[in-house]
Amino acid sequence: MVRLYTEKGIVLSTLYTVSVGAYEWATAALGCPEPGAFYDKSEAPYSGFAYVLGNGIQTWEYHSNADDSHVVRCSEIDTASGVVKNVTNEADLLRSTSATLMRRDFSTGSFEVNREMTLEDAERVADLLNQNVILTLDAPCETVFRIDFTTQSGMSEVEFICADNYKAFDVYWGGFHGTAPILGEIIGQYLTDNPIPTLPTATP
Repeated sequence: MVRLYTEKGIVLSTLYTVSVGAYEWATAALGCPEPGAFYDKSEAPYSGFAYVLGNGIQTWEYHSNADDSHVVRCSEIDTASGVVKNVTNEADLLRSTSATLMRRDFSTGSFEVNREMTLEDAERVADLLNQNVILTLDAPCETVFRIDFTTQSGMSEVEFICADNYKAFDVYWGGFHGTAPILGEIIGQYLTDNPIPTLPTATP
């Protein structure tokens, strides 16, 4: 409520609770995903509350987790641009028979085998990407890593981490772009004794 007053100039005395209720959501987005973002699903269902504030003229919807430590301002999420895609379904990742983590050799620009992934980890990646997400058609960057999935439909490639912005976990598939920070937790174990390559265009 304070934010509505300080940032939008809404008079506090005019605000009232339109509705409030307990909810469960399938991902950590708490029912209000940002465009292009893949969310953790490992602890589903995610319990919390949905509440709507109003002032008689307009309303604002908020979702929070169970202890109210994380609040999503649903009414302020712009979902106008992009295309809804489910990478796992469209790339047939659930029927993968193998997956290989590749890394770019910046001296040649080509990808080389880093390590074979376990089918369990391949399934974890496929499960994470198994969401209907609003993805954008962004120009591809020079990615650092790629996962090659061998599926019953052929080869599917998912690239991630841009060399010029390696702190963001950008994901590219079929010309579409999103972000999936949880993916880093899955592939990190494959880099334990094989550090991230020097990125010539990266900025700290």
